[in-house]
This record gives sequence, structure tokens and C-alpha cells, in this order.
Amino acid sequence: MSEREGDGSRQPHNMQGLLNFCTEITAREDPTGSSQVQEMDPQRRAFLEEALRSLTVDVVRKLAEGVKTLCSEAVTMPGEDVTEQEEAMEMIGEYVDDLNNAMDVHKMGGFPVLIRCLDSPHTSLRIGAASLIGDICQNDLYCQENMLSLNIMPVLLHMLDTDEDRQARVKALYALSCLIRDCPKGEAEFFEADGSSYLMRAMQSGVEKLVVKSAFLLNKLVRGNDSHKATLVSMGYVEQLTTILSNDETDSISREHCTAALLGLVSSYPLALAECLRPELHVSEHLKLRLDDIKDKEETQEEEGYILELLKLMERGDGDGDESTYR
Repeated sequence: MSEREGDGSRQPHNMQGLLNFCTEITAREDPTGSSQVQEMDPQRRAFLEEALRSLTVDVVRKLAEGVKTLCSEAVTMPGEDVTEQEEAMEMIGEYVDDLNNAMDVHKMGGFPVLIRCLDSPHTSLRIGAASLIGDICQNDLYCQENMLSLNIMPVLLHMLDTDEDRQARVKALYALSCLIRDCPKGEAEFFEADGSSYLMRAMQSGVEKLVVKSAFLLNKLVRGNDSHKATLVSMGYVEQLTTILSNDETDSISREHCTAALLGLVSSYPLALAECLRPELHVSEHLKLRLDDIKDKEETQEEEGYILELLKLMERGDGDGDESTYR
């Protein structure tokens, strides 16, 4: 038996055992104290009991209470006080980063409850529900597929396209991104629902966070599956990305993500490269001007790398450029 296994056999199983364990550990780690385990002072013992009790949380019970609170009719009624529901969402959000807790929310019937909140007249609940759905589904195929089975895709796409609140639209896109990334079923449903058109409109919105998240998702989609590139290029994504990059008012974060997405499209797809080489788009000129502006700046190193790769691909494509110029 290993040393770790030996220690594990002595793990405390109740409050008394935990108190004894803490007392023993404290005695071991105090070099000035007696080597013998001493009886704990009653006042200190009472303090420790209270502290340990406060740390003992029945997470499943709290999650169930939160889901029950979100079932209130107040969620669907304008003018109601939804402070309790907002607090319930905040509480659930504290636990769902743990995969087991996210799965528990599904098992207790929480997924339909969250989807219902997406249609709430209360903006705070729409935002909170979309954010929670994203947190729950991120990098978890079980939650992604079970959420998709509830026909959530058109709900999130509609919210992204039409919600009157900008932050709600941003969170809808976050939820979509978490729902479909690395999930074949999610990607298929996204494209079947014409998700690429919704994504294009989000990218054209001029809202920085929507542009960034759209470009990020686009890059993930094209790098994960070459079969999407034909659809996206035929829709004009190359031209859309170059339009954003040629705009002097485009912020640095948007530029970085849009350049990465353009590189993702151009890499290994000749038709995307041919689009970049269209003279009227002036892609090479814009990239070189941007490169001059950011060259050797630490905060734009990633963008610089994307630009260099794009320029190399374009120079090879037209056969005229001196590749060494931008190494």
C-alpha cells in the first residue's frame, strides 16, 4: 500500500472525526508545541465547529432550490420583482463550473427552466439564463447534446438577432458558441438553421463584443472542419472580414480575432485565398500597413503572427511576392 493510500484510510467521515483530524494536523505543524495531541480549548473548538459547519454546503439542495425559484410565474410577467430569480441564477452560476454540478442541473429538470428564462420580459433574466447556458455547456458534450435536444438553437439565434438589449445579444452568442464548439451535433444544427447568416449579421453589427465573439466562433468552426469553408466563403465572409480590417476605427481586439478568422478560412482552402487576392479588396495593402503599425509591439504579437502567415500564403498564391520580405 502506498503512503497516499495509507493516509486516505484515516480521512475523517464526520464532524467529530474532522475536528480530531484538524487538531492532529495543527499539532504536527506547530514546531514549538508538544509532540502529543492536546485537548482543544472549548472556545476554540466551538469556533472551529461553526467555521466547518459554514463550509459544509449541500450543493445539490441549493441547486434544486435555485431551479425551483426560477420556475416562478414572475419570470414571464412584466413588472414583477425578479430579485430572487436574479439571485438564484447568480448562485447556480457559482457551482456549474464543476461538471458534476452542471449535470445535476440537467437531472433535476433545470435545462427547460433556463430556456424558458430566455424568453422572459426581464432583461436581467434573459442575460443570466444565456450566460448560465454557456457556462453549463462549455466543453461538455453531455450537457451540449441534452440542451440541443430541447430545440434551443432557434431560441438563441432569434435572441442574437433581435433582442433589444445589446448585452443580451452578446450573451446569446456566448451561449451559442459554448453549445456548438467541439460538438458535431451542435455544428450540424447551427448550419441547418442558417446560423452562418445570423453570425454574419452579428459581425456586421459594429458592436465590439459581438464582432469579437463572432470572429472567435467563426475561427473555431473553420479550423475544426474544412467542409464549412465552402459555405462561409460563398456567403462573403472573406470580404466581410477584410472590410472590418480595413476600417481605421476597428479596435485591436476585433482586429486580432478577425485576422485569425481570415487566416483560418484561407489556410488549406484555395477559393478563400483567391478571394483575398481580388485586387479590389486591397487585402495585402491593408495587412502590410497594419503590420507597419504594430510590428515588434508586445501586445499585438499574436495579430502580427497571423498577418505574417496571411501574407506568406497570399504571396505564394499570386507567385509574385518576395516571401522573405515578411519573415
